Amino acid sequence: MRFLHLTTVGTSIIRNAARDAVEYDILGKHAERLREWSRAAPDSFWDKDAGEHARVSSSVFRDVLAYVQSDPRRASAELNSFMGYVDLLISRGYSGVIHDIVLYPTDTGTSMFASRIIMEYLGRHGLGDEYLGKGHRVGGVEAVMVEGFGRDFWRGILNLIEKIAWRVAKSRDYDRVLVNLTAGFKPETGFLLLASSILGIDTAYYIHEYMRRIIEIPVIELELTDNMKKILSLLLTEKKLPQEIWAVTDRLGLTINGRPLPEAVRLAKTLLSIEKQ
Repeated sequence: MRFLHLTTVGTSIIRNAARDAVEYDILGKHAERLREWSRAAPDSFWDKDAGEHARVSSSVFRDVLAYVQSDPRRASAELNSFMGYVDLLISRGYSGVIHDIVLYPTDTGTSMFASRIIMEYLGRHGLGDEYLGKGHRVGGVEAVMVEGFGRDFWRGILNLIEKIAWRVAKSRDYDRVLVNLTAGFKPETGFLLLASSILGIDTAYYIHEYMRRIIEIPVIELELTDNMKKILSLLLTEKKLPQEIWAVTDRLGLTINGRPLPEAVRLAKTLLSIEKQ
């Protein structure tokens, strides 16, 4: 069996490394830099600095990687949820599963640093011998950077959905396609969960922040109604919608006085293109 995990990437590795710098000698010499990275705004000096160190030749990168290797589930929310989900599969009797992973970092230095750490860890260690003995291993790992994600809601979330839709369309041979929702902001995560119903994703999962255990969310398949397809098509072609329609679209936040919002036009284009796949 082959499963595909679509995983958004935050900065938990950096925040956790900054927190644990006092406990891990290997991180101590980077403590100040890690603290600055953990609170860096996008495109700030420290954010760019993190991006410049997203390479194996960097001593900061190697030391943070060693920290992740020592306890991946403590160090990374993304790895914690992924490994936790594999544990759930094992408890259900699943074996002989290859897990492919696509990471979706934001276009910030800190997220790219965290993503590269996860890629390097999985590339070197996969799930480890313990999981290999139980019939689970990592196949391929790739990262796809998402412009605007986490800094501009509509641009970021639409870029993310378009990239995921393209990947899902190329994933017909998978037994299961899953989205890992642990990382990221709640509004974007909520929208992604809704979009997953249209994209054809099978299951969503995440680590519950209070229960500290894997929560699996079945993704109920949704289809656009004929009326909604008509509305979306009008958003693409009309500068102002007929009054009987914009009474609805204004309420939905797609138009203002019948005039389509730019983000609504792109949303319509994205949803209609997904429908045709």
